[in-house]
Amino acid sequence: MAFRPYLLAVVVGFAALGAQGAGAQTTDLQGAWLEEGQICANVFAAAGKALGFKRPANAFASAFVIRGERLSTPLATCRIARVNLQGERRVLHLSCTTTIATDAARAVLALGQDGGLYRYSAPEGGTAIRYRRCTSEALKTP
Repeated sequence: MAFRPYLLAVVVGFAALGAQGAGAQTTDLQGAWLEEGQICANVFAAAGKALGFKRPANAFASAFVIRGERLSTPLATCRIARVNLQGERRVLHLSCTTTIATDAARAVLALGQDGGLYRYSAPEGGTAIRYRRCTSEALKTP
């Protein structure tokens, strides 16, 4: 009977991990991200303590914002339903809504040692696009 309390502790432990949700698995990804080579002030504006998209938003900007369990692009708002780890890459399973429809999508992301964020076309292999984090300091004109 000593086995049952141990089993219960393991089940409770896994339940607690699951309860943390996708937001807990993306805490280091929080913020505004813009494709390398673009200017933060052209895409983002201060929205309280965080950054949001300038209005009208540039539909073609290769940029996104992760805040809590949400990932937003200039044209869509997505709920991060779950995150799967595949090596150093995270596969974000998304439920995205635009002005036209709601659909499932995914994003494959990995933090680089250089502080950048890399978005891959596939969980394994594939090409990557480098993003940099924009801050309120980056919005100030020199």
